[in-house]
Amino acid sequence: MYLHGSFTLLSPAALLQAFCQEQRSVYLAARLGPAAAAIWIWDGLIVAATCEGIDGPEAVYRIAGWDSGLFTVAPLHSSPPATMAATCEELLLEAARRRDEFGVGAGSISISTMPV
Repeated sequence: MYLHGSFTLLSPAALLQAFCQEQRSVYLAARLGPAAAAIWIWDGLIVAATCEGIDGPEAVYRIAGWDSGLFTVAPLHSSPPATMAATCEELLLEAARRRDEFGVGAGSISISTMPV
């Protein structure tokens, strides 16, 4: 079973928090214009992420700033190759700190404006 939706109705942060708090194992694929992203959650931990050639936590920080775009969520039945292991809370707190520090509103973050 798959879940499809738009980030205009449910933010990336809310979606990630829901699956992490429920300790689910899912694959999240997302698109915002030409930008493509993916996040792997295993037993409630974010274990891998990629966004436009950027991997790891930096990819999550970028995706967290999207205020539009489409997503698809699918269940994971086997453990993906882990490239990181972080809680949703720590990654989203850092994403929020970066938005505050760089003075960029959540609705106006694009993949080209966030520092790497």
